[in-house]
Amino acid sequence: MLDIDVIQKPGVAIAALDPIRSRLLAELAEPASAAALAPRVGLARQKVRYHLKTLESHGLITETGNRRWGGLTERLYVATATSYVVSPAAFGQVAIDPGRTKDRLSAGYLIALAARVVREVADLLKRS
Repeated sequence: MLDIDVIQKPGVAIAALDPIRSRLLAELAEPASAAALAPRVGLARQKVRYHLKTLESHGLITETGNRRWGGLTERLYVATATSYVVSPAAFGQVAIDPGRTKDRLSAGYLIALAARVVREVADLLKRS
């Protein structure tokens, strides 16, 4: 499990920012199954399974193994990172850019500069 993962694709950001899915990501710091998560988040097991499949398809969780429970086999999942950050790159052409800000002493410029740092460090992390 990574300490931090930077989300760079819009679809992945949408999946992670959904309130139910972000709660599931928080609960998956330790391996758990849909049946174990359902009472914790107050949803039916089938709904939890639906959200887990979405998170898995976007690479935000991974299957860690199986557990036999009576005659059933439960799939155990864990989050791929402890924390997540959405990169400004996920916004495409409308992402903030310090080059488009004229006032270099403004708060907007500092935010744009911080966004560039997130983008560049995410690229370095991906290459390492």
